[in-house]
Amino acid sequence: MDSYEFPTDLTPDADNDADDGVATLRWTASVIALTTALLALFNAHAITGWAEDLPPGPMVVRLVAVANGWEETTAGLGLGMGHARLHKAWTRLERKGWSADNRDVQMAQR
Repeated sequence: MDSYEFPTDLTPDADNDADDGVATLRWTASVIALTTALLALFNAHAITGWAEDLPPGPMVVRLVAVANGWEETTAGLGLGMGHARLHKAWTRLERKGWSADNRDVQMAQR
């Protein structure tokens, strides 16, 4: 007999085998639901953009109105500020350009 015993029991547990992946599915569904909720709160303008890109129709008009209302609500609460700041910084960088004549590029090359 080996003098070293492994500290945990590696034999299959009958209780865990009966799960059939239900716990994994529950965990995955929870992560998807949480991510969707966070995106709806902090990225509401994307919902509006998606709704506006749909083919025209009576339901789409109503969906766009709801999406616009949701975007205004989250904007009023200040939930889109992080995205707005990041977008503003990115736009500033895009306008600045990365030509060889740019002073920042010349400084980085030294």
